[in-house]
Amino acid sequence: AARDLEAAGVERRQAEAHAEALRQVVNAGRDELSTKADVAGLRAEIAQLETRLIKWGIGLALGAAGLAVAGIKLL
Repeated sequence: AARDLEAAGVERRQAEAHAEALRQVVNAGRDELSTKADVAGLRAEIAQLETRLIKWGIGLALGAAGLAVAGIKLL
């Protein structure tokens, strides 16, 4: 990048400073990026959570139905 800036007429010290600043910005953002493996891991976790929520929902529905039946028998 510094050579390209120099070729465009920018003074060498300025070109090197701009290139270094650009390198730091690019490298700083690299830690914030997700990889395909990160996304795949999240999808697997979401699928597991979805399964657990479905099981809990079914269990709660059966429990509510049991309480309703018990309540009706008591009346």
